[in-house]
Amino acid sequence: MSGIAVISIIVAVVLISIVAIYINQAKERAKVERLQKITSLNDRNEKLQSLLNNLPPQYLGKELRALVLNKSIETLQQLVELKPGKRFEADLESTQEYLQKLMADQVALKPVAIKDPAKAKEVRSLLEILYKFVHQQAKLKKIDTNSAKQYLASISFSAAKCHADALVIKADNASKAGKPRVAIHAYHSAIECFKNLKQHPQAIELIKAYKAKIKTLESQADQHNQEVKAKSQEQMEGSDQWNKFLDDDDTWKKKNAYDD
Repeated sequence: MSGIAVISIIVAVVLISIVAIYINQAKERAKVERLQKITSLNDRNEKLQSLLNNLPPQYLGKELRALVLNKSIETLQQLVELKPGKRFEADLESTQEYLQKLMADQVALKPVAIKDPAKAKEVRSLLEILYKFVHQQAKLKKIDTNSAKQYLASISFSAAKCHADALVIKADNASKAGKPRVAIHAYHSAIECFKNLKQHPQAIELIKAYKAKIKTLESQADQHNQEVKAKSQEQMEGSDQWNKFLDDDDTWKKKNAYDD
């Protein structure tokens, strides 16, 4: 075998090895990218489902709920293509059924009261996710500009009101416990929740209501302070020390009269 033939064979083997390595690397990259996409899509769907399941219905009306459901369905369809299996297929079917019931007004959306700060914090976190989702859909032209503005304004108000509601509960509890000053502070904090929404019609009404509550509580606090002061004065005047002070005062007057 000539030297040229040997060299040609070596070059061919090297080229084949390089091509084989490139193909293997490409397959590995494609596998990693596929797994990353599955993870990303699954995380997105979990966030969407969390909005549907954990966000109180009063913060996710029919239109926004349908928007979230459609995005979840789109995401699950991609997951089924990437990773066929019963799990994603079942989730896709149940989500499609839920959307059909929602559009047929067969889903009960009853408000859920926010009764503690921990729940309020959880709801605000979910509303932040919803805000980002709507903003993204608007950028992708999935929502028209006017609708997006209305949705975002509504979500911002809901987040503020959720925080304010928890503070109002704190104020009510403090008022019932005879702590008007604590209640007043809580109402002032509730007003502060709407500092960036002062032109929102509902925010304006709530601020008025909170200020009226503060005025009433301040009146009660002043009355309470006067009662405490009067009671303290009464107790002091009836005490032995007060009587002793008066006796000492009489003695001093008698002494002065004697000296004269």
